[in-house]
Amino acid sequence: MEQNVSRRGFIGAAIGTGAAAAISTPAFAHGHGHGHGHGHGGRGGSVPKDRRGIQLYTMREKMTNQADARSVLRFLGKIGYTEVETAGHYGWTPQQFKSELRSAGLRAVAGHDGPGFPATSGWETGYRETLAYAKELGQKFTGFAWFPSTPEFPYSSENTWHELAKVLNTAGKIARDEYGLTFFYHNHDFEFLNRFGGRYAYDILQAETDRRYVKFELDLFWITEGGGNGVEYLSAHPDWYVSYHATDHVWGDRRKADGSDEADFEDVGPGMLDFPDLFDAGDGRGLDKHYFVEHDSPWLSHPNDTQAEFKTAKAGIEYLQNVRW
Repeated sequence: MEQNVSRRGFIGAAIGTGAAAAISTPAFAHGHGHGHGHGHGGRGGSVPKDRRGIQLYTMREKMTNQADARSVLRFLGKIGYTEVETAGHYGWTPQQFKSELRSAGLRAVAGHDGPGFPATSGWETGYRETLAYAKELGQKFTGFAWFPSTPEFPYSSENTWHELAKVLNTAGKIARDEYGLTFFYHNHDFEFLNRFGGRYAYDILQAETDRRYVKFELDLFWITEGGGNGVEYLSAHPDWYVSYHATDHVWGDRRKADGSDEADFEDVGPGMLDFPDLFDAGDGRGLDKHYFVEHDSPWLSHPNDTQAEFKTAKAGIEYLQNVRW
């Protein structure tokens, strides 16, 4: 897939299409649209109640002990979330964690569980233990979230991506064949910042992974930050993607007081990403998608506010409840 869409170019495109409408049309911004369910290209889509989720990494600073984790889960269920994607287990056994989630009206449908990369000798043993936990917790999906650039396997080396694809295939086969879990790869920006022979690194992963074993979770913020075009990827193969990370992007660039760069994360809704177009592109008859709100740094959207994470979570669920495409 040949693409050459810069981040600023994507921002310009967003301003010229649906994202501008989100700002200028109150009915759209507040989700006063019509239609329900899924319908690719039919402008009749919405996020089903039982697919409205949040990645718990968003709330990590408020979940540093079991009592606080319990309180956060109950808050999330109370405001309307029905599922979560895990980012840690808070010292609970699978059954304890499952019980806490059930009490909050939630379920853990997915988790970022590994394995690590570069792979170490015998990594499969530890990975199987992680998958056993995920299965007992009730997860349907298990994902590979991130890996560091190292001297042996830097992001800038094409070989890194060929080797990673092999590990993903092995991990996905173990997850599916031994634990009945669907394995996915979650992107950041570096898959799109690095190109080889005209291809993004992400394209190598998609070309060299077996779709029986490896699906994808598209992080809509990071693909944009890296210069990729989420609409093009989702439109090309909507069935390859099982879930989204819905993280918005500030208009332009966020700066620190000294003028240096600051992370561009934003609460879902007021930023530049055209979620209706993105969700529509990935929609399709018979496809089941999960929508996870995420914000790596909620305090950037709510400076000096001790309730930042809770306000971000509230903004996210309100958006998922009201968005139409």
